[in-house]
Amino acid sequence: MKTCHSYIVAALLACAAQQGLTAERPWIDSFAIEKCAHLTTGKNRYFILEPGYQVILASNSEQVAITVLNETETVNGIETRVIEEREFANGKLKEVSRNFFTLCQEHSDVFYHGEDVDDYTDGKIVGHGGAWRAGVNGARAGLMMPAKTPLGLRHYQEVAPEVAMDRAEIVETKVTFEGPKEKFRDCLKVVETTPLEPGEESVKLYAPDIGVIFDDGMVIVDRGRDRKPPTAPVEVKVDLAGAYAEVEIKEGDLPAPVAAVLRKLHPTGEVREVKRETRQGGQVVYAIEIFVAGHQWDVEATPDGTVLRNEAE
Repeated sequence: MKTCHSYIVAALLACAAQQGLTAERPWIDSFAIEKCAHLTTGKNRYFILEPGYQVILASNSEQVAITVLNETETVNGIETRVIEEREFANGKLKEVSRNFFTLCQEHSDVFYHGEDVDDYTDGKIVGHGGAWRAGVNGARAGLMMPAKTPLGLRHYQEVAPEVAMDRAEIVETKVTFEGPKEKFRDCLKVVETTPLEPGEESVKLYAPDIGVIFDDGMVIVDRGRDRKPPTAPVEVKVDLAGAYAEVEIKEGDLPAPVAAVLRKLHPTGEVREVKRETRQGGQVVYAIEIFVAGHQWDVEATPDGTVLRNEAE
């Protein structure tokens, strides 16, 4: 794998161009973190590292509380801030992880230095799957959240060979997401993969000045400051079925089956707006406003061209 020795996003992209990048950007796995003055408190647009800050995500059966602790941990000679993730499944504690982060003073990139993991079954610790620390067994810090987030950026979040190799690709930058309690704009959509599990992927959304708001079906149900990790799942009093995300796209970005059926339905129509919506359960739907002889038609179709709606306003 080719390596770019820089943690500045602009430099990452320049390095990719120097390597002969064509249709696909390379995965960046080295960030020269030694050039940073590492802070344990602060934030960038999509990641908050302030003690007491908490976000809670939930689905019908799972819940995770993400809390920035008033604790630090020295990892590979660098003082880091501890963020605890406490995961529950069907009302029972599933996992507690202590994750180690810093904020680069010069450029506000957030680096990930490792995690301690406790896996639980029936209230007892049964393993430590995925635990790693920079400086141990060849592991190095990864880039968790860059301060600048250009579309198409691909970077490793974890660099722990054979243990944890999560990587993230920024696939959308202007997502509108309506959760069960509030609506978020200008969200960042990230697809996470790992070479350790080919074919598997995870989708996350991050909102400005809030952080993660969607994680593989779990949606934000609560957030706040001056909080401590919960000892049990919090009671969710919102309707999780109503959450969805949408992003405006160009007509030329429609899948071929959708474009074909649209022209079959309205061959002389003028497309005014196209949105790609992600609905409950992960269903993707293309919603199109098209004008025919001065009248607006609303068309909805799935990626394979199945028409769900074709109505005049």
